[in-house]
Amino acid sequence: MGLTRILDLIVIILLATVILMPRPDASVKPALTIDAERRERVAELQSSLAGKPDDAAASIELANIFLDGHRPDWALATATAAAKFHPDDYRLQHVRAIAYADRFESAPAYEAAQSALALCEKASVPTCDDASHSRISLLVSTLKSIANVDMRVAPYAAKERIFHELHPVFVPRPKNKTAKKPAP
Repeated sequence: MGLTRILDLIVIILLATVILMPRPDASVKPALTIDAERRERVAELQSSLAGKPDDAAASIELANIFLDGHRPDWALATATAAAKFHPDDYRLQHVRAIAYADRFESAPAYEAAQSALALCEKASVPTCDDASHSRISLLVSTLKSIANVDMRVAPYAAKERIFHELHPVFVPRPKNKTAKKPAP
């Protein structure tokens, strides 16, 4: 009876090895496609947040790196966790709005942007400077135009409304002033 159990275990181990071993043509890619220095910074920020989860500056920096690496879900999770500790920080709501917009969720993005604008206009810490207020106001007005559009179903309608709201303009290149004028 002992010999059959040993053979059964060997067969199970061999079967698990065959099933769990990756194919030789499988390619491994990093989950976050950013440069090596920024990946190291992500590791530093994550370890810092593990010890001190209420650090708003580290959360915002980490969320922005995740947004740059095209990981809006990770950025949203980071900003939402930090917003529990800092409900009056407009920067966290601003990052949440951008993350929702990257996920093509217009209604929650608009709500988060409105919350960021309200917190920015309210005298709060950190103070909201004019550049941040302008950025958030532009984001709110743009997201307002697409708040009732499902961006996954009608991406072209959302794109049209965004372009209409942002008023893209053509700025011609300045004429070459260094061209020699003809002699009189």
